[in-house]
Amino acid sequence: MVKYLITGGAGFIGSNFIRYILSKERDCHVLNVDKLTYAGNLGNLRDVEQDDRYEFVKCDIVDDEFGKIVKEYRPDILLNFAAATHIDRSIRYPKEFVLTDVVGAFNVAYTVLKNNVKVAIHISTDEIYGSIIGKSVKEDAKLDPTSPYSASKASADLLLLSYLKTYKLPLIIVRPCNNYGRNQYPEKLVSLSIVRLLSDKPVILHGEGKEIREWIHVSDCCRALYGIVKKGRIGEIYNLGSGIRFTNMNMITMIMEEMFGRVYVNMIKKIPNRPGNDKGYAIDSSKLVSLIGDYVTIPIRQGLRMTIDWYRENEWFWKGKIDIDANIYTENDEYLR
Repeated sequence: MVKYLITGGAGFIGSNFIRYILSKERDCHVLNVDKLTYAGNLGNLRDVEQDDRYEFVKCDIVDDEFGKIVKEYRPDILLNFAAATHIDRSIRYPKEFVLTDVVGAFNVAYTVLKNNVKVAIHISTDEIYGSIIGKSVKEDAKLDPTSPYSASKASADLLLLSYLKTYKLPLIIVRPCNNYGRNQYPEKLVSLSIVRLLSDKPVILHGEGKEIREWIHVSDCCRALYGIVKKGRIGEIYNLGSGIRFTNMNMITMIMEEMFGRVYVNMIKKIPNRPGNDKGYAIDSSKLVSLIGDYVTIPIRQGLRMTIDWYRENEWFWKGKIDIDANIYTENDEYLR
C-alpha cells in the first residue's frame, strides 16, 4: 500500500488531487494535513471523508507538531500543496507569505530528511519566472519574482534546491501555471468573477486587463501531477503548463459569454493595477510532456462551462460565507502608504 501525505489538502488543487488519487488507486492511504486557513475548506472533500483510505489532521506545516505527524504516519510520498497564494493578499499581508511559503517549506524539507520519506514533491508556481512575453521559458530560466507571493515561492524553491544538493533531499519541484476549476476559493480571477456575477456584482479587472496568463483546468493539472508521482525523477524540476494563454480581459469576456451569451461592459469594474503586475506568463512544458505524454484534455471554453456550472450548483461553497470584496488590493493598504 502506498501512503501519501498531502499538505494543504483542504485547499483548491490539494483537495482535487486527493480526490484524483482515490479515484485512481485502490490500495493506498491519504493523510491530509491542513491548517484550515480562510481558503481551506473540509467541505471540499466531503464526498470522500467517509472513505477508509482517507484521513485528516489539522496542523500548520510550520509547527513542530508536523514533524510528529510525519514520524507517526511514515508516508512513502509527501506532496506539499500548503501555501499562501493570492498576490493581492501578499501585498497586504507579506509576512504570512514568508512564514507559510518559506519557513513552511524549510520545515517540510527538514521533516522529510529526518523521517526518511522516499519522495517529496513541492508544488511551486510559474510566477517565479517573473514577467514573460513571447518565447516560453524552460525550467532553467532565471527566477525574477515581482510580488511578495512569487518571491516567497522562489525563495522556497532555492532553499529546497540547496537541500537537494547539500543533504540529498529526495525532491521534485513542479511549477504549474494558473489553475481554475471547482473548489477554488473566490479570490482568483476565474472563481471571483464567476461568484461576483452570480451575486449580481461586477467583475473586478486590474488596469486594462492586458496581462497574459497561462491557464489549465485543475483536473488536467491533477492528471499531470499524478504522472509525476509515478514517473518523475528525483532532483528534477517540471513546468506544468498548458500552452493556453489569454489576457485577463479575454477570460472575463469568455466567462460572461458562457454565463449570459454576451458581454456586459457595465458589469466590469476596473480598479488600479496592482504594483508590479507581471505582463505575461508563458512556460515551456515539453520536458513534462516527454515524461508522461499529453495531459491537457479540457479546452478553455469547456473548462469554463464546467467551472461555472459547479459554482451555480454549489452555493454552499461561497454564498453567505465570504466577503468577496475582502481580499482585493487597494492603494490605501498599509504596505503601500
